Amino acid sequence: MTAELTDHYGRTELVLMVVDPLLLFAYWEVTPESLGQAQDALGAEMVGARAVLRLYDISLIHFDGTNAHHTFDIDIGLEARGWYVHLWTAEKSYCADLGFVARTGRFHAITRSNIVHTPRAGVSARDEERWMRVRFMRRRKPDPSRSLESVPAPPFRGRQSPEELRALLERRLREQARLAAEFAKGTSPGSMSQGSR
Repeated sequence: MTAELTDHYGRTELVLMVVDPLLLFAYWEVTPESLGQAQDALGAEMVGARAVLRLYDISLIHFDGTNAHHTFDIDIGLEARGWYVHLWTAEKSYCADLGFVARTGRFHAITRSNIVHTPRAGVSARDEERWMRVRFMRRRKPDPSRSLESVPAPPFRGRQSPEELRALLERRLREQARLAAEFAKGTSPGSMSQGSR
């Protein structure tokens, strides 16, 4: 048994993975048979055709192959077998086709990817706490018909209200924005505080 992973699995496949809210990674394998079928389908148009990843923004719709909100192509090297895709908006759903675009503009898809959903780019607006107590009895399986019990958060000293937490967050964001503006002007915040002493 070897510890090395194989380079080829013998099936045509395109997979999308989310790296962060504004970055996807696509990897693929195209078998010689699938490549031959694409060449046969395009015929003479295959001369000068570009290999592309065609990405579809399919957020909040049932995608039928033609109704994407937005479509864009990325020229790729088919032999690379992997590509990073930079996005401009977070919190969207995407899928992609791997295929060829002929000089005439005709697109022939070889394979379609899975669907991915990118997360939001910022902090969640939800700030309430929800606690749950889970009780299990020894040597017995949990009863799936019994719902889990929700309990309020335990009290502790120094607890702040949601309004106080929101005000604290807003103060921190204003301070970060002020420091970023000073940095953008070319003034370091440390030098300003030393000069004002």
